[in-house]
Amino acid sequence: MLMVSLQLLAKFSDELESSGIEFKHVNGKSGKFYMPEIIGAGAAFFDYDNDGDMDLYLVQSGDLSGLNNNPNIPKDQLFRNDTKQVDKPLFTNVTEQAKLKSIGYGMGVATGDFNNDGYEDIFVANYKENQIFMNQGDGTFVVGNKALPKTDTNWSVGASVADYNKDGFLDIYVVNYVGYPILEHTKQCRASDSSLDYCAPRGYKHQSDYLYKNNGDGTFSNVSSQAGLKNVKSAGLGVVAADFNNDSFLDYYIANDGVDNHLWLNSTAGKFKENALLSGVAVNMSGEPEASMGVDAADFDNDGDIDLFMTHLNKQTNTLYVNNGKGWFSDLTMVKKLGSSSFTSTGFGTVWFDFDNDGLLDLFSANGSVAKIKSEIQLNDPYPFKQTNQIWKNVGDGVYLEISHQQGKSFLRKDVSRGAALADIDNDGDLDIVVTNNNSVPQILINKSKAYNNWIGVKLLNSKLNRIDIGAKAVVTSDTMQIQKRVRTDGSFASSRDNRLHFGLGQKTRAIDVKVKWSDGTETIYKQLELNKYHTLKRENI
Repeated sequence: MLMVSLQLLAKFSDELESSGIEFKHVNGKSGKFYMPEIIGAGAAFFDYDNDGDMDLYLVQSGDLSGLNNNPNIPKDQLFRNDTKQVDKPLFTNVTEQAKLKSIGYGMGVATGDFNNDGYEDIFVANYKENQIFMNQGDGTFVVGNKALPKTDTNWSVGASVADYNKDGFLDIYVVNYVGYPILEHTKQCRASDSSLDYCAPRGYKHQSDYLYKNNGDGTFSNVSSQAGLKNVKSAGLGVVAADFNNDSFLDYYIANDGVDNHLWLNSTAGKFKENALLSGVAVNMSGEPEASMGVDAADFDNDGDIDLFMTHLNKQTNTLYVNNGKGWFSDLTMVKKLGSSSFTSTGFGTVWFDFDNDGLLDLFSANGSVAKIKSEIQLNDPYPFKQTNQIWKNVGDGVYLEISHQQGKSFLRKDVSRGAALADIDNDGDLDIVVTNNNSVPQILINKSKAYNNWIGVKLLNSKLNRIDIGAKAVVTSDTMQIQKRVRTDGSFASSRDNRLHFGLGQKTRAIDVKVKWSDGTETIYKQLELNKYHTLKRENI
């Protein structure tokens, strides 16, 4: 019965060809195997024009020899969501009319309303100088030339946007990878056939991350030193913000490549304490650091606390850390059946999401190798790093079953997948995923499950702040469970997600109450909200 049910519920289809999205990621592969070429780039979903649907920003990398702003190098692209028909996404390229001009070699993207004007802005993480684009509210953006310190030019990969100090303005945590000066690149690594291959990060200088405090005037200050972060160096690839120990302060979890991960616990003074090892999330159950790429944080077991899921290099397995409610975690990867199924893959972007609206969070991983794959070398594949993506269904009690093989050609395709951005593209109540592929075209994975389950969506707008209330939480109680989610855009790898909250409600058919805890601690209960639609819930300015 389980397998029949899954066949009915799990249906994803790649709709790129008819979506209007014409984009191919260019990594500028030079034959010299520069490390940034294999890392890839991400994508962001956000509603830049406030019309109620999610628009798409795709990060372009380009050519490492063209870091002088060569106009011929491909640029990032913004696609407006013009979808009118369920399961038929339609986008229009508006990059030029939006006046977006990216520079450098793009890696990651994060979104948020940085100046509280009601319109979402864009942060782009680059190899070298990062960028901020400020949304003017008329469909155009301007470059925040003075927004970021000019001296911050490390290799940045991704970012988390959240208000860590509770001053009402969104701050930015940026993860930096390793020191990798292109002109000094002399190290060479070899594949199984003795041909040149990409090197691992070991042997390169690790970097400290940036914590940017929003000054409230369109500029940001690097407060890493004051916050206690600057002297800690690692090889960061992923970041997610959440209150992991339930003390009402926002913490940061950092996925590091090949070294211990970091859990930065926030204090009332705006300082952070590194607590990953004591909390059980620095290394896996065997006491070994892993090659962490992507990360997501959510309450997958509906017990009221935030858990962690991470993607890793092949032969390491992905890792599930389960929170006991007080910020102490246990590695339950094997117990929850997530170990052996991920052993042969290298995972990057990952999202927890309820694809069939049964109230349980399922898992997706975007996969692609960082070293040449022997079997593909033997087939003379010109880009031998390709793997298939994976999806796991939560079958109850937090136990997972891989169902990738039931997805048809969309999940049989092999590519070098990196970013995974989550959104309900067509506003039909089931969640879709855009996957970015290194040196290739993206996948627009439209959820066609048409599950026999109901849902509700909420957009939490704080009128006092005049923006989406990132960090606010909403709780719904169905017939069998209580589900809590927080407003966020971070997680995955180098990508940003739909900031609306989506709740699968199973067979519940009656209108439902939603309890909201706003980021300032106030609470509001919204009574008898209609199912199977999105609601904008406002925290009034009182």
